[in-house]
Amino acid sequence: MAQRFKRKVYLTFPTDTVKDAIICDMYDKYKVRFNIRSASVNDSVGLIALELEGEDDKIGEAIEYFRSRGLTVEPIEMNVIAG
Repeated sequence: MAQRFKRKVYLTFPTDTVKDAIICDMYDKYKVRFNIRSASVNDSVGLIALELEGEDDKIGEAIEYFRSRGLTVEPIEMNVIAG
């Protein structure tokens, strides 16, 4: 059984992506669970602290997906192996 990991990241949504369902699209595509820890969103920018949980390679693919959609992704803390 593959180990499950948790990663916490900040996502910054530029103006043209603020209203897009990018996090839901990521889940549909990669099945990486997510937990929104905090968010500040208005019409011009969005900043979301997101916890991702899943296999390490799938989390990496999800992060690359966010970047491909124009988001800035910044780590919050080190990777944690989920129990």
